[in-house]
Amino acid sequence: MKMKKMLSALLCGALFAGMGVVNISAEEAAEPCTITFTYWGSGAEQAAIEASLETFQEAYPEIKVNAIHIPSDDFLTKINSMIAAGETPDISYSASWKCQFGEEGLIYNFFDLAAEDPELAPENYLDTCWWNWSETESAGPIMANVCPSLMYNADILGEAGIEVPTTTEEAWSWDEFVEVAKQLTLDGDGRNAADPEFDANNIVQYGVMFAPSWNTYMSFVYSNGGSYLSEDGTQFGLCEEAAAEVLQNFADLINVHHVAPTSIASNSMPSAASAIASRQAAMYLDGSWNHLDLAEAGCNWGVGVLPISENYTTYLDGGSLIIFKATEHLDETIKLYKWITNPESSAEITEMFRTIWLPVHKVYYEDPEKLEFWASEEFRARPEGFKEACVDAVVNNLTVATEINVKNFNEIDTLVSAALDEVFSGSKTALDAMSAIKGSVDALVEGTYNGERA
Repeated sequence: MKMKKMLSALLCGALFAGMGVVNISAEEAAEPCTITFTYWGSGAEQAAIEASLETFQEAYPEIKVNAIHIPSDDFLTKINSMIAAGETPDISYSASWKCQFGEEGLIYNFFDLAAEDPELAPENYLDTCWWNWSETESAGPIMANVCPSLMYNADILGEAGIEVPTTTEEAWSWDEFVEVAKQLTLDGDGRNAADPEFDANNIVQYGVMFAPSWNTYMSFVYSNGGSYLSEDGTQFGLCEEAAAEVLQNFADLINVHHVAPTSIASNSMPSAASAIASRQAAMYLDGSWNHLDLAEAGCNWGVGVLPISENYTTYLDGGSLIIFKATEHLDETIKLYKWITNPESSAEITEMFRTIWLPVHKVYYEDPEKLEFWASEEFRARPEGFKEACVDAVVNNLTVATEINVKNFNEIDTLVSAALDEVFSGSKTALDAMSAIKGSVDALVEGTYNGERA
């Protein structure tokens, strides 16, 4: 078959030459190589990625991208199936399991790639955004950042005469935050949760909702002097007093102060953005990936700093792009990597960095014009206070995100999440629940990837 194709090409070349047609160069005649890219994301993100890939292929006609969108819940299963079938993608979104892929030799060490390409040099990126599987090997930097965020319905807080702090110097203490949440929690007769006559069984507006995950509580744990693991990295840390106190504080929002919905109540409520827009909740603690949903919910909303008045500590987090060693087109794959992580590569990618993502390159935080390019309050998902609360407050108080740093994080977090269900339901205290799983967690603890406390 190959010989027939070669003969056909030679005959066509001779014919065209005889007709006076200029010969096409080998580079021009060559068919584009195909690289496979696997990713997840909402419908909006999928549409943006697909549109951007069309622009990418116009810029690089020698590269064709086979983009495969996979739901995040099935992502790792699908990737493992593709690897087993000999259909390993060239480049892919990834989560904490990427470190295991690195240890198994399946993906490129970005430090090696950086040695050949100055644009990938670690000094170009924020120091805390690297997914390392050892001190000398890395799956690469985060593709795009997200951060913990306090979001709120600005009309509700305005009517209550409450102004949300946007700088760490003005941040509420936890006790102040609880009092604000009480003022904003209303029963069917309009009484707030600070009123002795408040009916906790007839709540029509909650002061706060929160995502019951590490993304929400770990900033508070770090700031309170606690950690996910013990100081020497050999034991479970959430069962220690400083960490358990924070977890109990969150449970008390539900069961003691009645300012946050129970899990049963949450199940009957819409998404967080819809709950904020419909005034079923006044504030929400979760990640900045909710900002686009809030922008599209049609309400007047804002962001503030987390309610942490001392030792403000937080992180940037996000999945990263990994490049598989099975690729036969490394140079072309790196071009796609740079395209997706560059806020200025295309209009579609720019829109992602102005709505859901935060950049990972230092220049986009240090250069005022670059910062304005993606963080301006003119953009629909960048409300007033965004630069102070979600850029300055975060970048100036960074630590490494828990899932990036803790080895065997997925397995440990599964145990923690199940135990926290008991805490948030009120059936166990945080200290008792975390202590009960300590033995099982300790069996999984293997320290951290960067050697620092997590």
